[in-house]
Amino acid sequence: MTDHEKILAIIRQKDQVPITIDSRKTALLVIDMQRYFFSPAYPLMQTFEKLEPGVTGPYCERVNATVIPNIKRLQNCFRAQHLPIIYTAIGTCTTDGRDLNQMWKDLDQLSLNVIGTRMFPRVGDPSWEIDDSIKPTADELVINKTSSGTLNSTMLDQTLRNMGVESLVISGVTTDVCVETTARDAADRGFQVIIVEDACTAFSETLHRSALQAFSLAFGRVRKAEEVEQLLNKAAKL
Repeated sequence: MTDHEKILAIIRQKDQVPITIDSRKTALLVIDMQRYFFSPAYPLMQTFEKLEPGVTGPYCERVNATVIPNIKRLQNCFRAQHLPIIYTAIGTCTTDGRDLNQMWKDLDQLSLNVIGTRMFPRVGDPSWEIDDSIKPTADELVINKTSSGTLNSTMLDQTLRNMGVESLVISGVTTDVCVETTARDAADRGFQVIIVEDACTAFSETLHRSALQAFSLAFGRVRKAEEVEQLLNKAAKL
């Protein structure tokens, strides 16, 4: 058995410990499910395709075929129980992106070099909006961020504590960047965190799986949307 196989065995044993959750203190986070993050009409996808033709196809297919349907399933579950749903978005409030962190500035520059257009949209631009397929209701929050980890550049921590939230169910894109960073930061701050493995994805299946395994070992739990739904429904009856 390799070292990695041994770690996976530990993760499997950890996952056998039952999850105890208070559904009344649980929120759903939908990370960066914006139009420009999986539509070929916008600079992010166009830049990646220019650099490596075909690289975005499988990713976009997973988003549309798996991630969006499972986020919808989670939305229905949370809305039925009147639980909070919060959406995050990456966007700049300036014309030149100077309010973004350095990693996003570097990607903006890459996009300018490759296709002549910045990668990240301004807040309020149609491409910045959450995709219509999982459109927020009027009472659901959309929080803009300028970092990969939502807790690092927003008031999300305070907002969650104001709402009495103790547990987070996290979905969205991409698993290995903004989803995992937000999830790790939340776990470090004392929240119970579940990443929904079939309600998020990355630009490669290997990146997706590796991120989930690393998170599952030390930070929290990884579950399918169906399992989360069952968990919340069971908790609601207690």
